[in-house]
Amino acid sequence: MRTGVIGAAVVAALVGIEANASEGTKGLMPYAIEKKTLPNGLDVIVIPMPEFKDVLSFNTLVIAGARNETTKGETGLAHLFEHILFTHRFGGKPGGYDEAIDRLGAHNNAFTSYDMTFYHPLTFTSNLVGKDGKPGLLELESARFKGLDFDEKIFKTETGAVLGEYRRGASNPDQIMDEKLLDIAFGDHPYGHTTIGYYADVLAMPNHYEAARRFYDTYYRPNNCAIIVSGDVKPAEIFAKVESFYGDWKRQDVPPIDAAAPPEKSASTHVDWDSDVAPRVEIGYRVPKHVSTSIDTAVGQIAPELLFSETAPLYQMLRYQKKSASDVEFDGRSQYESMDSRLFSVTATLFKDRFEKEGKSYLDEVTNDLAAGMEGLRLFSSRPDAAATLEILKKKYKYDFQARLSSPADVAVIFARYYRFERDPNVLDVLLRAVEALKPTDIDAYATTYFKDSNRFVVTLTGSAAKGGAR
Repeated sequence: MRTGVIGAAVVAALVGIEANASEGTKGLMPYAIEKKTLPNGLDVIVIPMPEFKDVLSFNTLVIAGARNETTKGETGLAHLFEHILFTHRFGGKPGGYDEAIDRLGAHNNAFTSYDMTFYHPLTFTSNLVGKDGKPGLLELESARFKGLDFDEKIFKTETGAVLGEYRRGASNPDQIMDEKLLDIAFGDHPYGHTTIGYYADVLAMPNHYEAARRFYDTYYRPNNCAIIVSGDVKPAEIFAKVESFYGDWKRQDVPPIDAAAPPEKSASTHVDWDSDVAPRVEIGYRVPKHVSTSIDTAVGQIAPELLFSETAPLYQMLRYQKKSASDVEFDGRSQYESMDSRLFSVTATLFKDRFEKEGKSYLDEVTNDLAAGMEGLRLFSSRPDAAATLEILKKKYKYDFQARLSSPADVAVIFARYYRFERDPNVLDVLLRAVEALKPTDIDAYATTYFKDSNRFVVTLTGSAAKGGAR
């Protein structure tokens, strides 16, 4: 991830502006969406938001991420290329891309997840095309995606940056817990490692220049990408301009992913942290892949609110009744990831002083309470208020979702996260219809099928100052 310079005028243009999502909106997206697919397979999506005067979010969705890393010893390449795309030698000049982007006063960033890499410069609509002999955003973005210019020296420099990023992250207990949880839940499946890759592979990255080249050549293709433009724009103009710059980008068939099957058995593991931190428990269940029309996916959108909102019985018990956890945090990635079976997981942070007195029994108590609360959803429909609660949650889901659509950048990234699955511009409305059709018994069936001890994965962590022991 990299942040460039944002001009003061861009900040000023954004201050005080809010999206016009209203309760009268029928679907999740309060803005019109128009799509055109170019002959080379590139999807172009335009979301006009005219109230954001002269603000433009120009986004490139690459439908490739950690899931595409199936070769042993070569994990982390998707995330590495997120870095390398910023080193493009525009016009053959080292640092040429960054220099030109900064001249536009753009805020420029990107992120990598399991199934997508997303590039999202934000600037003025008037910067879309060049003027006075200087390149505009269309020229800069199309150049680095059609023909990235970098060499092995640049590559090795960026592998060093990734190694530094890994080491910074490794100082956070949550990252190590995530690594352990993914490993026991997915094994050799590519979801078994975090997007930054295994540490050994990150260390060896400087030796994988040719493999990285192949990754870019394979997945950075127009038929595996989408351009999503939101803000003060007119669809017809954007379609024409994007085609003029991207129309000669060569398509190439993307090979299917040959991913190993995840382990069938439940598992647990423990992490001894070498500094004084609060104990933690992370528990996860594998749930099915995202399908926007499916009942399971719809339940996955609602279940976190049932379990971990501040008014949910499980949250109330852990935080206030038993006071056994200082924090309970759901991993929201499971609501929109991924293309294969994924984890529905939560982390509870415990109290150091209590652990020093009670040791492993305290960890077991919280683990069992989390499991019982989540697995107890199989009886949801038997609650007297089940139907009324579900209807309230459906409405809350819709309006909470719309409240997140507060800027062109937010609209583009949220839309992209869901669009990539079926590449349907109406995906958010499809998803809302699935949520609105839910019945209390659908919650029961979901919990019965997926929240069970044979599908449970647990990681515990304790710090060096703890005396109780967790083993």
